[in-house]
Amino acid sequence: MRRALADLRHGLADRCRGLAPACFAPVMATGIVSRALTQTGARALSLVLFGVAAALYGVLLCATVLKARRHPSVIRAELGDPTRVFGHFTLVAASGVLAARLGSGPARVVGCALFVVAAVVWVVLARAVVRLRGFGSRTALRQADGTWFLAAVGLQALVLTLVGLRPGRPVVTLALALWVCGVLLYAATLAAVVRRLRSDPPPPELLAPSYWVTMGAAAISTLAGARLLAHDGLLPAPVRAPLGGTVVGLWAWATFLIPLLLATGAWRHLRHRVPLAYEPTLWCVVFPLGMYATATAQLADAQRVGSLTLPQRPLAWAAMAAWLAVGARWLMARWSTGRPSAGA
Repeated sequence: MRRALADLRHGLADRCRGLAPACFAPVMATGIVSRALTQTGARALSLVLFGVAAALYGVLLCATVLKARRHPSVIRAELGDPTRVFGHFTLVAASGVLAARLGSGPARVVGCALFVVAAVVWVVLARAVVRLRGFGSRTALRQADGTWFLAAVGLQALVLTLVGLRPGRPVVTLALALWVCGVLLYAATLAAVVRRLRSDPPPPELLAPSYWVTMGAAAISTLAGARLLAHDGLLPAPVRAPLGGTVVGLWAWATFLIPLLLATGAWRHLRHRVPLAYEPTLWCVVFPLGMYATATAQLADAQRVGSLTLPQRPLAWAAMAAWLAVGARWLMARWSTGRPSAGA
């Protein structure tokens, strides 16, 4: 029996070694689609998806801890690689998405614990990014891609959690400062990615779905800003108008990116015939769609724009359809290989 248990532990440790840095992307996607469905009145389905997200989060968190304990050299290598380190920010975003949902309910203590996890992990990862050898050099910037926006996504997820924990003026002020930092980080990341795309454009097979995070980061910045506007009585008067204008601008930018990203996908798969096979980064398409639906609904409430309430239901169900499509692709990939893809 002991030998069997030891073999089982070693087998699990070996499987965790191949866990992708962005393995929490399905949790991000499932959690935000659940929240988007809440706004349509589909509460039962929303709760089911939230349960799936919470269960998957628990499994992946245990697997990540096991990977860090048994394979620390692998973690160190990932944190030192500019093409992989940003994937770890999916843990921050997933924790924030779940915490924001739990922050105002009876499970508020769990929401606070998730916020602490997200904040600590974000700081650790930010330090790892800053300490990257040659980060900011031309060589590193040539590797900038959609995953780099996950750092801004994680920071805005912290803002969402803070404003969801029944905040007072000091907490709202802190959240506002973090929101501004997140917007500036988004702008800096956008500049780096655009520069890379202009100077060293990737071939169609490498133009991965992770570039959808460009829109997702703008959408979560919109949502976080709109949530701050909901507490306008706690905000300094001089910042309310600029905050409102910036939030609307971010939403407009996210809206502009959607047809551009759809056209890029069509160019990749139809013109260049890149197979539409399952890859974990497909969840990076679901998350932005769910986040855009949620941000649009929140912006309509915050700015009292009645016309934005009309697309709430279609957007939420479009995100749900994308979730089902990617989930089906995952099941097909698992069925064909006999085991799930690493990081799925």
